[in-house]
Amino acid sequence: MNQRTIFSACSGKILASCRTAIAVLFLAGISLSFDEPLRYPQGSQWVAMTYVMWTVVMLAVAWIDWWLDSRLAALAQAVDLLALAGALYVAIRPHGALNGPFLAFATFLLIVALARWGTFGVAVSSLFLILAATAPALLLSALATGPDPMHFLRGLGCIVLVSALVLWLASQQRGMRVVTLAEPAGAPGNRRSRVLSGALDEACTIMRARGAALVVSWGDEPWIDVLVTREGIATSERLGPGLMAEALSSPVPPTMFNLPRHRRIALIGEYRLEASREAFSVPLADFLEVDEGIMAAFNSVSSQGHLLVWGVQGMAVDDLAWMAALAREIGLALDREEMASLAKNSAVTEVRNALARDLHDSVVQFLAGTMFGLEALRRRLREGTDPDGEIVAMKESLRREQGQLRVMIDRLRRGEDGDRTADLVEELRGLVDELATHWHIRVLFTSGPGSLPVSIHLAYEFRQMVREAVANAARHGHCNEVSIHLDHDGAKLIVSIIDDGVGFPEAGQPRRPRSISERVVALGGRVHITEQTGGPQRPGARLDIEVPTRAYA
Repeated sequence: MNQRTIFSACSGKILASCRTAIAVLFLAGISLSFDEPLRYPQGSQWVAMTYVMWTVVMLAVAWIDWWLDSRLAALAQAVDLLALAGALYVAIRPHGALNGPFLAFATFLLIVALARWGTFGVAVSSLFLILAATAPALLLSALATGPDPMHFLRGLGCIVLVSALVLWLASQQRGMRVVTLAEPAGAPGNRRSRVLSGALDEACTIMRARGAALVVSWGDEPWIDVLVTREGIATSERLGPGLMAEALSSPVPPTMFNLPRHRRIALIGEYRLEASREAFSVPLADFLEVDEGIMAAFNSVSSQGHLLVWGVQGMAVDDLAWMAALAREIGLALDREEMASLAKNSAVTEVRNALARDLHDSVVQFLAGTMFGLEALRRRLREGTDPDGEIVAMKESLRREQGQLRVMIDRLRRGEDGDRTADLVEELRGLVDELATHWHIRVLFTSGPGSLPVSIHLAYEFRQMVREAVANAARHGHCNEVSIHLDHDGAKLIVSIIDDGVGFPEAGQPRRPRSISERVVALGGRVHITEQTGGPQRPGARLDIEVPTRAYA
């Protein structure tokens, strides 16, 4: 439940009210008791009345001053434990008194310890209660006026059982509040300002505050954003570096403060509160002219900031846990936005790279081949040879390339169609004649027996890689023949492309074709490129592409 209520944020008031009620019941029990074995000594009523007055004072403190309520919590617990120990001492008689209101009082003290100090407080209080119940009985037994052993053991067993149960409960709970911010409208990755605005509204709603503010610095950016909401009116401004930037650079635990009275309580650990009463400064509170409120720091991968709320109804130390939860959720919400932005940028970059590879391996290489064809056409015209056949071949190449571009545009518009398959053997065999005609070289293709069905996407990738490899062999290797062999062994698919060109420059290292390498890496495969040793004049080159079975199964 994203709502701070009297039960979740005002435990001090609830505990003080219960303490007063128990004290009144004890006073009534003493005043109206006519049971001879449990008759209280003379003057017990006045002691009980004094204790009742003490509880009334503590009740008023809990409802009026959050500072004194927190500072006097340990003293109040000590007084309560002593009151119970004294009541047990004067009340133990032959029938025993470790039951009824005494057991209720002991349970109340354990709940107080659980609410304020957690496991450690419950353990200390339990030990004191057991000693307080045992010591009077042992003393009276030594004086031969001790209680009935069975009644005493029964009452002591109840206290031990209740102590163990509350101690187990303390060890299981963590005292962490859970806050969930509403999902802002818009596309993830572009909603940073909406996240902060929504966080301010949620802070006012959850904390029941009149105003809230956020101050945020963004990575290495020099400016600081301040967002404020007062009585439902939101404002924002941007500040330059200064005192506020210095405050944001230092870690600040969730802190309640009152500047005029120099009061400050910080939540250091799960149940550990650290109080101080000295002059201090809260730059954001000074900037907004706020004297009293609660502040917490938050961090994300790209920002750091402070959250401040003021005008909180019934402000109490319990609110520190709520502020810690709010700050933690704001940091997580900003992290989610940052991750969405990074994912979007990564996706855009990948699309750009894929488009660049497609254009390079298709259009650019086709244009390069067309230039080769135009050069051949010019030679034919100079020689007086009929160019009609060459023109028809270039026209056919343009038609095929137009079809390929339409396929690429269709893929960009509709996305990959992974449900359809194509025979990779037929795809590459049909590509051979096109490459041979376009580059005016001889292209041979062989493959293993049978067909090889793969996804449309993978067939397209291999077409582009083979086109790029043959284009490189023709343009840079000046080859006359290229051999393409396709094979698969169940674990991986292998395409080998061998040319009879000039190979690599002397003393040079084989360079991996960038476009081919990027495609193979995206498919989880490997590229091997080596120089052939067929002869010193035309050594040639060999390119092996390996793709694992999972990429095309």
